[in-house]
Amino acid sequence: MLSRCCLAAMLTVCTGCFSQAAPGENFTEQPSEPAKCLTTEEADRLADQAFQLINLERAAEGVSPVAADSKLAKIASNYACRMVELGFFGHRDPITDDGPANRSIAGKYRFYMVGENLAEGQESAADVVRLWMESTSHRDIILGRHWKEAGVAVRTGSDGSIYWVAEFGDPIDF
Repeated sequence: MLSRCCLAAMLTVCTGCFSQAAPGENFTEQPSEPAKCLTTEEADRLADQAFQLINLERAAEGVSPVAADSKLAKIASNYACRMVELGFFGHRDPITDDGPANRSIAGKYRFYMVGENLAEGQESAADVVRLWMESTSHRDIILGRHWKEAGVAVRTGSDGSIYWVAEFGDPIDF
């Protein structure tokens, strides 16, 4: 599998993504039959492992841990399911053009800044966090000293796809 990575940055939003894709694969095309988003106990366990590994990476660099935030976790979960069901991969929804800041506002998360890391295809938390840490843009998000909270979700599709979303926040009311 070929690895692809993308980065988009805004004043209030930092984003990065990582995907394993076949050469020439286009994530913006609609699948012929939409996949159903599955929330499994295993997926939630993987999300928790990724969250713990993120905090271990932060500690190794002398950065304070992020606290788990249920709003960010729900935003991450909803977006992972959206990518599964619509068959795309990216920080901007191809239908609504919403990005991480729009999703955070819709999820009632009040923030100074939000950031997002995405991944697709990795089967373990260790793999996804290692790949994020090997990418400068993802590493910068994980180690950002301004983040106070995070939420991680892993969702699988009925077609076997797996999506990882990590949302990071610097909340107004922390």
